[in-house]
Amino acid sequence: MRGQNLRELVESLGAEAFYGKACSLLNEGELTVDDFSYYELADACQVLPRLRSVQESLQRRPVSAALLRESNPGVGTTLFQVMSGELIGRKVLEGYENDDGFIGDKLVTVVKSSLRNQKLVGFRALAGPTEVPEGHPYEESTFEEKYVTTAEAKQGRILSINEELIAFDQSGEINRRAMALGHYLRQERERTIVRGVTDADAGQGKYVYRPSGSGAELYATDGSRRNWVGVGNTTSPDFDAAVPLVDWTDIEEVLHYRATQVRDDRIDGTSRPVIAPAKYVLVPEALRGTARGIVHATEVRQVTAEGEMSVANPFGGMLDVLSSPFIDEQGGTAASDWYVGDFARQFVWTEIWPVQTFLQRSESEAAFERDVVLRVKARYFGGISAVDTAYVTKVDGE
Repeated sequence: MRGQNLRELVESLGAEAFYGKACSLLNEGELTVDDFSYYELADACQVLPRLRSVQESLQRRPVSAALLRESNPGVGTTLFQVMSGELIGRKVLEGYENDDGFIGDKLVTVVKSSLRNQKLVGFRALAGPTEVPEGHPYEESTFEEKYVTTAEAKQGRILSINEELIAFDQSGEINRRAMALGHYLRQERERTIVRGVTDADAGQGKYVYRPSGSGAELYATDGSRRNWVGVGNTTSPDFDAAVPLVDWTDIEEVLHYRATQVRDDRIDGTSRPVIAPAKYVLVPEALRGTARGIVHATEVRQVTAEGEMSVANPFGGMLDVLSSPFIDEQGGTAASDWYVGDFARQFVWTEIWPVQTFLQRSESEAAFERDVVLRVKARYFGGISAVDTAYVTKVDGE
């Protein structure tokens, strides 16, 4: 509320009405957090003794020794704490919700939860429907319990706001730091999702796939989970070689694998193909240009007995390309491996706590030791789990 006499507003409206009015204007978009000055807010709440001026300070004239010590204990102090917490919290959320360049939400289905390490229960299909002659009873169908367990973790950071940032009216810097806190919290969630989708930490015993509560490698290289194309696939020997991503025929080969080798898990009767259309190609940044060139080309060239000819791109508009540097950082063969499928059908993000912000007041030890006026904690509690194996295929790229 720059340009207005905040002290007069606080005195005329009262603390509760002022806070309610400010939040209403923020929610309606008539004001933004950047319209507020933390210095003016502190002064209006009478928790900031009037300095002679910053200019006087620069001229080495005496100034008040305690820049942020309430001169009028009570309602004003509470209003400043609540109002500044509201503003900083909104900036943290603004940084967190800026999803430019992030792909995590396209890779998972978010499931709200109040429990951690819970069971996600499914069932095993034993037999499909059978023909029922007129006047005859239907055949009884049974099912065997099938479930996976989830795993979640709490992630968070603390941001300290020093006395000088408010005393010298550096509201922009406070907001920038709050947005950075939210951004890095979102980045940590993104990294957790990408590493989970690629099963990057299975070698260290951190499993994303936990059938019946026991951790297991998601992309078994013997092909037993029907989601691996590459060296070592003894389950589907026609697909036991690496497939570097070079042109559209490589994607076609993987789709052929998915159509012929990915089957349901019924144990009563013959298993059948699973209808699981691919929506995305997930690649490391090193393959982003190649993948986009394949998927978004308007036409492709084919060599036939009659010669070379151009035809419409068979994947035009069929797939989207996703890429992440969190695949490249894994190094080794991960920098050339790629993935095809419908990721949100296979992976869930169980969200126990969405991103939250908390405010610690100036009564902390940091206030005395480091002149910290406010400390803001941002956190979330969630985790990624694979609920099946049929919907995403990993491809050995070298």
